[in-house]
Amino acid sequence: MEKAKFPMPTMRITQGYNTGTHKGTFALDLAGEDTGKDWVLAPFTGTIKKVLSGTYGNWYWFESNDKVLCANGEVTKLVALFGHDDRIRHKVGDVIKQGDNLCAEGTSGDATGNHCHLEIGIGSYVGTWYKNGYGIYMLYNSVKPNEYLCLPDDYTVINTGGYNWVKESMVNEPSSNLKLYLPSDAISWRVYPMNKAPVKGNECGFLKPSKFGGLVYDILGWTQPSVAIIKTRDFGKVQIYVAKSTGAIIK
Repeated sequence: MEKAKFPMPTMRITQGYNTGTHKGTFALDLAGEDTGKDWVLAPFTGTIKKVLSGTYGNWYWFESNDKVLCANGEVTKLVALFGHDDRIRHKVGDVIKQGDNLCAEGTSGDATGNHCHLEIGIGSYVGTWYKNGYGIYMLYNSVKPNEYLCLPDDYTVINTGGYNWVKESMVNEPSSNLKLYLPSDAISWRVYPMNKAPVKGNECGFLKPSKFGGLVYDILGWTQPSVAIIKTRDFGKVQIYVAKSTGAIIK
């Protein structure tokens, strides 16, 4: 199963979520090395579903051919929207493999300086875009790219935009039909956010198994040996240390 990946070898984010021309959106502007017009790579193997050229520049809607493994542990189809390339390079129906050149930075439309506009939507392609309450066009089913795209370990990072990104090596394929049982005599159990190492001091909260006579969760995947991904009511999707020595039971 492919992991959805950040689409440029160098991360330089020049505009983030809900700011300026991104008001009310989860859009990012990517400038790469900022020395020219860098290539933007396919974040997964997919198909061009829509190409648009006009007042707002050149745009591509790109849907994953299959479900992909995301940075937050979800397995789902994704749609990526890329904008501002200086020319049209693809037609509807073109298939592009993960890691191949999909488009390039540019200044078409209302862009200022060479960059690529990126948005990520969850699920299959359902349409081009819609105008939000701020009068800005945005992708349907939009989600935060830093929660869905993995950052390969060998990437060059210049500017993260202030967002936390999960490295590819931290996300492993989910196991099927496994459940985690936390014993009823456990007073508290640390859980950790997906974008930090699962070590003491990085916890985002504590589960209270004894309060409920024990707790049971579906195991959604693993970020490393003995560290599972679960979804909790209070903390959302998290990492949890579940080695045999802890008293946790997995079956």
